[in-house]
Parts: sequence; C-alpha cells; structure tokens
Amino acid sequence: MKLIFSIVITIITLFIAWLFIENQSTDEIFVSNKENISNEEIETKLIDLTALSERISKKNKYLNLEQALTTDFLLNIKNINAFKKVINFDETFLDVIPGDILNINLFGNNFQEEIKSIEITNENKIITTFAKDNENESFFVIGKEVAFGKLHFAEKVYLLKKDSSMTYVVDTSQAELDIPQFSEEDYSIKKK
Repeated sequence: MKLIFSIVITIITLFIAWLFIENQSTDEIFVSNKENISNEEIETKLIDLTALSERISKKNKYLNLEQALTTDFLLNIKNINAFKKVINFDETFLDVIPGDILNINLFGNNFQEEIKSIEITNENKIITTFAKDNENESFFVIGKEVAFGKLHFAEKVYLLKKDSSMTYVVDTSQAELDIPQFSEEDYSIKKK
C-alpha cells in the first residue's frame, strides 16, 4: 500500500513538474515573438516618420538642440550663432499624439506648447501646436525625404529644416533672413 501511494505521488509530482517546464518554455517563445514584432514595428516606424501613433497617454517631448559649427554647412554662414543643430528629431517626432507637450530650448527661450493636431496628407505628417495670444500656430511638416517647420515664440520666428546632412533650427532675427510665407501647396496639406 505504501509502495502504490509512493508511486502515485511520484507520478503526480513528475506530471506537475513537466507541466511547469512546458508552460515556461511556451511563455519564453511568446515573449521572444512579441519582442521580434516590437523590433520590426520600431524599424518600420523609424523608416516612415509619417505613421500615426497608437499611444493614448500624453507625454512631454523634448527636441534637443546644440550649437552648430560652420563646418556643418556647405555654404558660408555669416552668423553661426543663429543656427542650432537638432540632435533627436527622428526620435521626438516618431511617436507623437495630440496633447503631447513639445519642449524646445530655443536660443535661451523655453518653447513649451501642446500639440494641437496631427494630420497625414500626401505622405506628409503635419503637426501643429496651440498658439499663444498674438502669435501664429507653430507647425512641422515631416515627410519621407525632408522636413521643415516654423516656430512662433516670443514675437520671433524660428525655422526648422531637415536635409540630407542634418536637421537644424534658425533664429531668423539673428540670421537676418526673410521669413518665408508657407502656403497649403508648400506642405501638401490639400486632400486628394
């Protein structure tokens, strides 16, 4: 009787141990597949900055700038202090939703605005922020090849431009530039 009881207990213990080991290996396979999907999705989003986010919680987004050097540009720049390189453009605008707060240290001024809308038209993502009193909306147009934007802050206008070599922000008052007037055709906001 003791022998039968010991055999039954041993069989039950082995069966439970087998189930436990089998369950852990299935969880590991599931986790690794989930990680592979996540990496593939991230790579796809990095390639296509015009994708809309599925995230619903709002975040603070920080666009980091550093002083540009004359060697960064192919052309001669008269006042290099009017130019700042953007370090993390792709990461900042990769995953944005309306309501996110965009933070930029613009030449000593803290630009902090809520993103009002994100719209995709003609393979461009158009991001606008809420405007303060007596200021126009700031906007960014992000496409597969180029990106540009116009920031209105403290009665000054800052331009953002991304080209093949880098992304940078220009203080138009220091660079003595004419401020371009963008129309709907310039950033393909018209719907087809």
